[in-house]
Amino acid sequence: MLHCPYGTQPFTPTLRLLVSCFFQETHETLLSAYNPNDPVELEQLLRQHCLMPEPRETFRHRQARFEFLELALADPDTDFDDVWDIDEEKDGFDIYEYPSWPKGWQSINNSRGLFELYLATARDVWRDDLIRANLPSLATCREIPARDRGGYDWLFSVDNPQSWKEVFGHASTPQEPYTQGPVFHEGRLKLHLEGSLNLLRCLPSSWPASDPLTHCTFDVSIEEISEMEMHGTDFSGRVKVCLTPLKPGYHLRLEIGFDCVIECVALHVSLCGVQGFRSAK
Repeated sequence: MLHCPYGTQPFTPTLRLLVSCFFQETHETLLSAYNPNDPVELEQLLRQHCLMPEPRETFRHRQARFEFLELALADPDTDFDDVWDIDEEKDGFDIYEYPSWPKGWQSINNSRGLFELYLATARDVWRDDLIRANLPSLATCREIPARDRGGYDWLFSVDNPQSWKEVFGHASTPQEPYTQGPVFHEGRLKLHLEGSLNLLRCLPSSWPASDPLTHCTFDVSIEEISEMEMHGTDFSGRVKVCLTPLKPGYHLRLEIGFDCVIECVALHVSLCGVQGFRSAK
């Protein structure tokens, strides 16, 4: 169950929640600069205020808000003007006299149109979040037949294999590289790896002598993780990686050391900091 960002209650989106920034006194001066009845200014207002990430909010909350609004717009009986209504008997004034209502704003001429633009803008602003929220679960990925899974020659299946090719210029891959452990930061998983390369050792005598790179160091960055499980004790040691492209996204399984496993579904997996050496570093 998805809980509210600031509590343990179930997260239940409402139309008023979607435009809650309209009713916050701290935003009153900023919002007064916009005309909510001008489509261009309204889109800027939505992008810069309503659709910006909230503290403690996750991509799952944004998915819930988006899907709620989709259903509301698909229902011809939804009263979008009701979002501006205040209980006059209780509050004693209408919405346009509300203390935090932006100065200079009169009335919203087309409430449905406002929320239609909200949905279209959210589809653009929250694009990665919505894709990430709809990635397959770990349970679904584990059911992928073995013939359709990724192999251990995985370096050229990630988002930016060019960073590897620019250093090595050929399809050499590391032999079970070593890591000192993963680093988690703001929803990202990063591993620094180093190891020797799979290279053709025996060359015909007629071939010219060469001095190829024999060792490498590089970082693997896993971002926009939708689901992750990990178990084990010491997350340092040799690493085996199986990367299955999901189109979009990836199912990634890391086997580290003797008993550690990190398994996740993520939108992006990329290489960075690639370096090559002619001897062990």
